[in-house]
Amino acid sequence: MKILLSNFFIQTSWSFAAMQELGFLTSLKMVLSKDSQKKMIATHKGIFNTHPYMSSYIIGATVRAYDEGIDTPEEIKNFISISEKSFASAGDLLIWQTMRPALLLMATIVSLHFGIVGPILFLVLYTVFHLFHRIKGIYDGYSRGWDVIYCLKSTRFTSVQYLFENLGALSCGLLISLISLQINYLLIVPLSVFFILLLVRGISRVTIIVVFMLLLVLMAWTHL
Repeated sequence: MKILLSNFFIQTSWSFAAMQELGFLTSLKMVLSKDSQKKMIATHKGIFNTHPYMSSYIIGATVRAYDEGIDTPEEIKNFISISEKSFASAGDLLIWQTMRPALLLMATIVSLHFGIVGPILFLVLYTVFHLFHRIKGIYDGYSRGWDVIYCLKSTRFTSVQYLFENLGALSCGLLISLISLQINYLLIVPLSVFFILLLVRGISRVTIIVVFMLLLVLMAWTHL
């Protein structure tokens, strides 16, 4: 719990000189023994920078390494250096470039007819996803140790990113259709469900998008 709470503030002491280093060390200091704290402070002087939501994976694994006392401080530092770059890249791609834009587009569509419900929906869904990674990251980091880096190949990254890439493309098309083509809003719901079902079944994305756009054009042409 201490790690989780401190992880929310990992960027509050952000600086150009050390990036998230001070927040990272503070999170570690919360749970390490005094001897481990001295080793940690003596070893980790420099820059730490990763995706803030993914930092919990690295923190959990680092705490385990110090608790076991098997690895040298230099080995731990090398692990942190490698993992911070890997999780930074994966987090930026999953959260900033894929999930957040898709959720914003979906919230905008909902807002067109339901007002404030759209922003509330965005905040709830976005909070659920980032809390999941913060909490799960601490648990997996400590339980898997250095192998936590292999989580980047798990469905929570690959499949979720694939899903939101397509939901973002779908939402972008829907938003344009709702605004410019004046399509009946109620017809969008079953079409969206149909789109997602085809996606889950592994149908080609190009095929799905072409069929979906043809249906939208047909509906606009017939004034549905």
